[in-house]
Amino acid sequence: MVQDNRNIQEVGPKVLPMIQLGAEIYFVDLRLKQFRQVNNPHVCVEFGSDAGRLMCGRANIVSCPDCGVSMIIPRVWRGQDLSCIRCLTVLP
Repeated sequence: MVQDNRNIQEVGPKVLPMIQLGAEIYFVDLRLKQFRQVNNPHVCVEFGSDAGRLMCGRANIVSCPDCGVSMIIPRVWRGQDLSCIRCLTVLP
């Protein structure tokens, strides 16, 4: 019997990945495209800012140039041909 998974929804909070840069630890919020300080989540760094681009590089976060979705790429996959999870565009 084949299951239809189209109507399954996640329930409950999601755990956001964290990265440490210097003395600060940040949550990585892919939906909002921000790094947020763990100790003060009102302090955030946008992915598109100069500091955010540097942080994205260190955290292996890439954004699709066509649809804008952001994703964390495992280091072992860097350098391979990867496609966007939403629109299937080949990522730079």
